[in-house]
Amino acid sequence: MFGKDAEFRDGQLDAIIAAVDGKRVLVVQQTGWGKSVVYFIASKLRREQGMGVTVLISPLLALMRNQIENAEKIGLKALTINSDNQDHWEEVVQNIIRDKCDILLLSPERLANDEFKKHILPRLNIGMFVVDEAHCISDWGHDFRPDYQRIVSIVTKLPPNIPVLATTATANNRVISDIKQQLGNNLIINRGTLIRKSLHI
Repeated sequence: MFGKDAEFRDGQLDAIIAAVDGKRVLVVQQTGWGKSVVYFIASKLRREQGMGVTVLISPLLALMRNQIENAEKIGLKALTINSDNQDHWEEVVQNIIRDKCDILLLSPERLANDEFKKHILPRLNIGMFVVDEAHCISDWGHDFRPDYQRIVSIVTKLPPNIPVLATTATANNRVISDIKQQLGNNLIINRGTLIRKSLHI
């Protein structure tokens, strides 16, 4: 992704290994730390082991487009099902069934769509489940979104060997505790300083 001289930041490799090993991980690291590196590399390794598609819950269409471009940098095929491409949903699902998709990006609102829940979600062979901007799960998060609550109901139905990776740059102790309660007490917390050197008061 970043060239042959790139090195992992503290905690990145630990989070990747935990996800590849099928654990549940919450990564709380500052913006720019490289949380997406964790789920892209973990996805690539899981796919090379023959696992199913990574489902990535992402809150913004603009962010999804950026994530798709970054996934392609390391040879991952990323597709999305969203409100802008409803005519192509079946084509995307067929690509997943034919094992021609590595990452499926969804908005949390998509999980509220009855057609999606009944006709598409059951057909997905999920190899890893990723929640970006995970503070939105929590009532205490600054950007709580009710549709993120549906994520928890899906996570609880996943087999225990399917890794769940949640990432955020904005979670205090109360939000972390709330996320842990919802995603399970076996959640591994990967946490660094959220203070960015480029910002000054």
